[in-house]
Amino acid sequence: MHTPGPAAGTTPPPRRRPCRRWFTWPQMLHAAPVAVAALYGALWIAFHAGGGRASAHTLWQSLALTETLLALLLRHRKPVGALTGILAAYLIFDLDPLLLAGVLVALFTVAATRHRRATIVAAAATAVAITAMPYLHGDPVSLPRYLLPRLAAAAIAAAAGAWLHARRETIETRPRGGGREPRPAPAQPGRPVPGDRQAVAGALGSSSPRSWRSRPRSGASSTRT
Repeated sequence: MHTPGPAAGTTPPPRRRPCRRWFTWPQMLHAAPVAVAALYGALWIAFHAGGGRASAHTLWQSLALTETLLALLLRHRKPVGALTGILAAYLIFDLDPLLLAGVLVALFTVAATRHRRATIVAAAATAVAITAMPYLHGDPVSLPRYLLPRLAAAAIAAAAGAWLHARRETIETRPRGGGREPRPAPAQPGRPVPGDRQAVAGALGSSSPRSWRSRPRSGASSTRT
């Protein structure tokens, strides 16, 4: 069939193109810790930079920061691998103020995306790395000022990630319709409830011709009496 075109002298309204968003909320939440870590790391390296031997330290600091940022960018694809790479850099380089934030973010990601067993292993490995790093480099260690705050921060990151993972699982497994199961329709008088086989069989038996024949007639019984 021929579809009629627009009338003479009138033009159809232009179609609006859907606007494309360059950045979505998940992408922004994924990139926000990386941006904060990059800004903080760049400022920390700039404040601790110097000439001579300090320039070599600045190079190693920049390499450690770059490796940490790349691992954080890939933390949702390979959370365990990202945490492993950041812990390796944390143990090799004596840069606790520069790399500790990346360690906590990677641990939180593992706890939020993996199961309980992987979370426990990741938290234990992080605690061992935080405790062993100053002893490997011969730094003085203070239990209340150094170890306890860092271990408490790691425990908080793991607990927050595990709570977020459990909350996501409860939301995904919750039935639709506000969590309430649909109630069966109330039975009407004279109709059997759906699913009740005995009631259905009784209704079919009462409506069969045999049941009609077996019923005594009131007129015949009255005449006989």
